[in-house]
Amino acid sequence: MEYIIPLTPLLFILAVLSSMFATKSFMEFFGSRGFVGIDIFKTNKPKIPLLGGLSIPLTIVIFSIIGYLTGLIGWKEALVVTLVISILTLVGLLDDFRDVSGLYKPVACLLGGLPIIFLHTYIPHLDFPFGVGFRISIIYIIMIPLGISVAANTVNMLDVINGLVATAGIIVLSVMGIAMYILGVDGNLYPIIIGIAALVGFLYYNKYPAKTFLGNAPALVIGGYIATLAIMYHVEFPTVVAMFPFIHNSFFFLNKIKGFVEHKQLNIKVTELDQMGLIHDARDEKAPITLLRFVVSRDPLSEFDAYLNIVVLFIFSGLLAVISCFLMG
Repeated sequence: MEYIIPLTPLLFILAVLSSMFATKSFMEFFGSRGFVGIDIFKTNKPKIPLLGGLSIPLTIVIFSIIGYLTGLIGWKEALVVTLVISILTLVGLLDDFRDVSGLYKPVACLLGGLPIIFLHTYIPHLDFPFGVGFRISIIYIIMIPLGISVAANTVNMLDVINGLVATAGIIVLSVMGIAMYILGVDGNLYPIIIGIAALVGFLYYNKYPAKTFLGNAPALVIGGYIATLAIMYHVEFPTVVAMFPFIHNSFFFLNKIKGFVEHKQLNIKVTELDQMGLIHDARDEKAPITLLRFVVSRDPLSEFDAYLNIVVLFIFSGLLAVISCFLMG
């Protein structure tokens, strides 16, 4: 297992810098053309350039190819990552530039699982703690597109406050790397490292107060990339545990709304901002119990404090995921 490769730290630094440069370029490009969104959790409601997060899929694809050319990863890994990210980026861009139905993204994102199936970069066996495991060859193939779509859309649904998705993605990817080490996975950490690098570079401009927003396409890519690596490196269970806050948010949203509905098409106020810049629970019984609503339900919080509270939940879920790895071992 190649966990320490002299070239990898250099490529990590280059990937971070490349992501920062690409983020700034996309931010300026879309901002100059009026493609902006309102930062609703700021009292002055500033207009922020959208789709700065396109730096994330771009950086991951470029450095996956570099990884293959330098012998750090195999051609199948590089090709699967490139194809999955390309599909999810195209799916998300259509949503960013067109008004589509709420069912569009969950269905279209199923296509992201096809490269994994056709190139057979998976092990049709699910492992759980205490030595429990199941070989489910046919069912697993069906689960791959579902897993990609669910992961992509759950990440996208939590893109509500500055820096949250990027930070959560860094935590989940880091936990996956630890899980690979504990479980003795036969692979290297390079794809995880460049994923973290891409997110770190973007986070520099997306952290509170954000200078650019993520966008639907990059959010889908983050979730799909996490699911792809979990499948390829056979760390599905700890990854699901680490992603529990994402799952909590989407489950309670869908459970309350009873269907796939775009946030912008949802005529229900979930949270509201007061004149002091504090986020309150809107106290609407029809509103879903999103993760943001959950953390502000007891006391109103500033956006940054809400961000910290949710990050703590991700760290806690990550610790549980690591513990589950020891139980699996």
